[in-house]
Amino acid sequence: MKSRLVSIALALSACATQKPPAAQPVPPPPVAQAPVAPAKEPPPASSTARDIQFPKLHHETLENGLNIDVVPHKQLPIVSIELVIQSGSATDPADLPGLASSVADMLREGTLKRKGAQYAEAVEFLGASLHTSAGQETLRIGISALSEHFDAALGLLAEAALQPAFDAGELTKLKKRTLDDLRLKKDRPVWLARRELHKALYGEHPYSRIDTTEAAVKKLARNHLTAFHSANFAPNNAFLVVVGDIDQEQVKSGAKKLFGAWKKREVKKATYAAPPTHGEREIVVVDRPASVQSQIVIGNLALKRNDPQYIPLLVANQVLGGSAASRLFMDLREKRSLTYGAYSRLDETVDVGSFRASAAVRTEVTDAAMTGFFEHLQRIVQTPPPAEELDAAHRFLADSFPLAIETAGRIAELVSDLRVFGLPDDYWDSYRSNIRKVSADQALGAAKQFIHPDQAVVVVVGRAADIVPGLSKLGKVRVVDVEGQPLVKDPSAASNTPAPPGPVPPPPPPP
Repeated sequence: MKSRLVSIALALSACATQKPPAAQPVPPPPVAQAPVAPAKEPPPASSTARDIQFPKLHHETLENGLNIDVVPHKQLPIVSIELVIQSGSATDPADLPGLASSVADMLREGTLKRKGAQYAEAVEFLGASLHTSAGQETLRIGISALSEHFDAALGLLAEAALQPAFDAGELTKLKKRTLDDLRLKKDRPVWLARRELHKALYGEHPYSRIDTTEAAVKKLARNHLTAFHSANFAPNNAFLVVVGDIDQEQVKSGAKKLFGAWKKREVKKATYAAPPTHGEREIVVVDRPASVQSQIVIGNLALKRNDPQYIPLLVANQVLGGSAASRLFMDLREKRSLTYGAYSRLDETVDVGSFRASAAVRTEVTDAAMTGFFEHLQRIVQTPPPAEELDAAHRFLADSFPLAIETAGRIAELVSDLRVFGLPDDYWDSYRSNIRKVSADQALGAAKQFIHPDQAVVVVVGRAADIVPGLSKLGKVRVVDVEGQPLVKDPSAASNTPAPPGPVPPPPPPP
């Protein structure tokens, strides 16, 4: 037994001193070969964009003078109806600015047949949407609904237009809302800048009034609303546009039934005082001591919407500041980092409209932003746009137009524009091709004729103590408060109101 134990111990000792076999290397896994992608074929060259055929217009006129335009649009079973009264804020009495807007708002607040809540329920029951608004030249009442509810929807629109209640209780509520809204607007630099720009550009012209006033709201009474309605709501001063999945004869029959008894009457048209001329640059500062940024708007009177030069000027404006790919945005934001966005635009108006460029910038870079603006304003009127920029402007304006005729509501707006601005029925048919025909020299010619940097009105809303010294280099400066009243104090004196800390929020879209 003892000898066996000794043998086992000797065997274990031998195993302990023996080296283990060397580890065999593990070969790496084979590398997967990526499949060779086939050579990509270049996309086909794009051809010239073709004109979009605007839907066919069917025109009717009732015996009382009401014009009716019907546009078949069968893509969806819906219909958009718009009654346009060709009187707007331009007809407001001088002491009652905002009267047309108040009339438009009150049309939704009840009729002689139904209280405001009952009328709203009737619209909701159809699954329809009703809107009213007033612009400079028009007051609009629109309703959209399923085509199967056309007759009922047209009846509700006619009820609001022809039988408004102008309820005194609802008017009191509207006046309170309007006063609250006005107080909020006075804290919005964009609104303040637009108010002062229009005052300076238009003088006694009715376009100088962009909104109502507290005094006008407090003075407003029911008899003012009824007087406006009686003077301007007439079939010979209106037109009806119906777009959607609807039959022309059904529209004509419904219009005769609901509007046939509407009596024709003489309507006094708006008169326009000649706006002032500007032989030199005018600078207005709206002092807002708590501002940490400056709202800049630069503008001048330009042209009417139906002017043949409108499209060439539209192309020039697109090169300058019509979008985020235009010069102002790409320079003042992308290159110089002075603003969240800089743009320019044209007004669409019956009488002479304005051109304006705008941006919101930090107070300390106001001078640099003004320098950039005037560099580009001078360039657009001195040098024709290069081919690359001109082509980009053509494509942006022409290629975005099909989006404007995708819905019945947008088509109705474009048809209304034909009537309001006195444009021919085939205007939209050739719109895209007319844009693409604009040459660099034509764009330059329109810019020279209608953009005037040296005679522009410049409005800056911001901290006057900080911005007036720099602006004085551009021309004579006058300073007003947020109410638009002249300030007697020295604007270059340090303000007693410190600017609040914190980042500057992104500005709203251009005014």
